[in-house]
Amino acid sequence: MISFILTLKRLLSAVIRIGKEPLFKTLLLTLAIILLSGTMFYYGIEGWSLLNSFYFAFVSLIPTGVNTGLMPEATISKWFTMVYLVVGIGVMLMLIMRLGLAIIKFEKPEDKEVESKK
Repeated sequence: MISFILTLKRLLSAVIRIGKEPLFKTLLLTLAIILLSGTMFYYGIEGWSLLNSFYFAFVSLIPTGVNTGLMPEATISKWFTMVYLVVGIGVMLMLIMRLGLAIIKFEKPEDKEVESKK
């Protein structure tokens, strides 16, 4: 339990730190729009609940092997899902990468050299 709390603290401090960067804000807004469009599409076309629609839209974009138990049935939904995944996975991975770098406080070697010269 202690390790979970420490990890959560580290994650939140990284989100606060990186939340000030324009690139992170843009990625987060883009991802929110993609998730909203996916959620509304599956809610409207497939007739899933809002929670199931959001869950499928979100879990589809993260690099895991989670079986949601949901599968698009309509032909238009299958086409939408293919395009949705191509666009959404790239944005999600970029966001996860930026967040991961913030968590480990990654610094480029050039940044360290500049700081040491000051």
